[in-house]
Amino acid sequence: MKLSNLFRHHDLKKGVFFVVVAWLCISTLFALSKLLVDQTTVPTMLFFRNILGLVIVIPWIVKHWPKSVKINNIKLVAIRAFLGLTNLFFIFLAVEKISLVNTTLLNNSAPFFVPFVVWLWMKKPLKLKLWPAIIIGFIGIALILQPDKRIFNIGAAYALLSGISLSISLVTMRLASKGEQLYSFTLYFFAIGLIVTAPFALLNWKIENWLTLLGLLSMGLFSALGQILLFKGMKFAEARQLAPFTYTTVIFAGIYEWLLWGVVPQPIAYIGMALIIGSGVWILLVSKPPKKIPK
Repeated sequence: MKLSNLFRHHDLKKGVFFVVVAWLCISTLFALSKLLVDQTTVPTMLFFRNILGLVIVIPWIVKHWPKSVKINNIKLVAIRAFLGLTNLFFIFLAVEKISLVNTTLLNNSAPFFVPFVVWLWMKKPLKLKLWPAIIIGFIGIALILQPDKRIFNIGAAYALLSGISLSISLVTMRLASKGEQLYSFTLYFFAIGLIVTAPFALLNWKIENWLTLLGLLSMGLFSALGQILLFKGMKFAEARQLAPFTYTTVIFAGIYEWLLWGVVPQPIAYIGMALIIGSGVWILLVSKPPKKIPK
């Protein structure tokens, strides 16, 4: 496929709209996981995320049959599905230990890892002008978590691992969006996730009451909407144009944490937020997305 054809539907405004709404859905998913953390298990949450996503896309798959089951690069789609799963797994573990805002911020450390992902995967060297932003970003992370022993807690480690997963996921999603159809991509995304999570969910099944069930169903709905809208947004603009809007999740998380738990960040945390967001945006703006994946 020619590069000139990849963005024949280029529309930055539409891309931004879809991506921001997608991150709102995903932020809602994170908030629900924190609300349900004592009423269910992580494998159960992941199972509902995938089964609901699959149910939602099935009518779409039937409508576009048989091309809806055709995939051009199953390896790339499988990697994306696995990374999406590990990203949520670590986030669900993190919200049990640390605040929603801190989890979201550390998850959004992904831009700091993207240059390393491109370096290792695409064999492209790191640009020297990225290093100041990377260093400043990690200083911001330290300020968010406060410079004491808590920076090494297990919740922070989980959230950072989610950020690493997200950094690889963003690269693979952009690559997949160039050659795959949305309906086939989402079919395999949720099907692979369901196959992986089902055994663990059966062994760790826990749903305390009907409100918990309603929350789990809502998680599946928001996850599916988030993935669909995120993929659709990637069709309208380049990843480096849309990636800075990932930080809207920090705003959404802050609003949820204030409304649901009455938590307001300390003044020093705002400095950390500014450093993380500013350096992340800088990295995304000066980094060029890979044009193709090596075979």
